[in-house]
Amino acid sequence: MKRRAFLGAALGALAGGSLYGISSEPEALRIERIRVPVADLSSDLEGFRIVALSDFHLYPFTQLPFLKEAIGVARGLNPDLIALLGDFVDSEVEAIDELWPALADLDARLGVCAILGNHDNRKGADIVAAGLRRAGVEVLLNRGVGLSVGRSQLWVGGVQSQFGGQPDLGEALAGCPAGVTSVLLAHEPDVADDVANDGRVHLQLSGHSHGGQINVPGLVQHVLPQFGRKYPFGSYQVGDLFLHTSRGLGTTRVPVRFRSPPEVSEITLVRR
Repeated sequence: MKRRAFLGAALGALAGGSLYGISSEPEALRIERIRVPVADLSSDLEGFRIVALSDFHLYPFTQLPFLKEAIGVARGLNPDLIALLGDFVDSEVEAIDELWPALADLDARLGVCAILGNHDNRKGADIVAAGLRRAGVEVLLNRGVGLSVGRSQLWVGGVQSQFGGQPDLGEALAGCPAGVTSVLLAHEPDVADDVANDGRVHLQLSGHSHGGQINVPGLVQHVLPQFGRKYPFGSYQVGDLFLHTSRGLGTTRVPVRFRSPPEVSEITLVRR
């Protein structure tokens, strides 16, 4: 409730000073290109590209045509893998019935995988996961898959949300061979400290924070959600772990973004 009240007050301040954060920035989609250095990366994985989309929040504020635009941008990047980082729905779980046909248009050489977010868990995790599977998406909830890339392998694991789930990193990495490059999908970025301490994950992809949605220096920390305050947006080196936190696509609580535009993330693995 405190976060909602602050967002409402911030919205009022923005409306008084500028309409940009209300009328333009929520759909000012940006492609963020990130190069991730990985020690001992195999030559087969050099240049491997992952496109990540997060925090769709379909309805009431984020509308389907904008999400279809982002999906088209992601598909147009011709990635090797697409990762969906949770929070597909916002106020009503039935929104997944409109979203999953659009997600079915996503295409990548090695497929599309996803985790769920806190809003999905709150509204109906089983219903959201079922919709994702109808779209042909591999749902990774405390489990992982090994992807063959040439003569090498990439491990992609996913954990449940900290809110309403029971995240289990051990289960997400169970079966991952020693020495294999591994990627973890975790909705909340601030679990990165524990992931880094484990030592088996090279790259973590997260969302959840929306970059604060209203990114005003000195104020943004009041908007950031729990488990999204230490690593709220952008790229971080946490020990040997590389973390990228997406600003996501949609909005929640209030229909505004300010200095935190929506994001499609293109991540490229390179040899360190």
